[in-house]
Amino acid sequence: MELSFTKQGNVYVAEATVNSDYALHIERKGGIARFTIEQRHADSGMWAACGIPSSINYTGQVIDWSFGHGVYPCHVRFTSETEITNAVLTESGGTE
Repeated sequence: MELSFTKQGNVYVAEATVNSDYALHIERKGGIARFTIEQRHADSGMWAACGIPSSINYTGQVIDWSFGHGVYPCHVRFTSETEITNAVLTESGGTE
């Protein structure tokens, strides 16, 4: 599925619900900027930070990584300090 990022204050944010492990492909404008992922397993409530590798927190333009949250369905929120130009989330089993 394509992720749609919207500007919220000084960051760009997208949310999705995943039902299995997934691969994430992000392309963003250049520059070193933070990229974070948060999760929650209920439709409401507080978001918790995901333990993502620090190596993708400050990458340049492209992020390609696979993620697993252990419990599904899982709501995920992605935040970038740099504008996103392309974002695709592909769940295991090929669901795009």
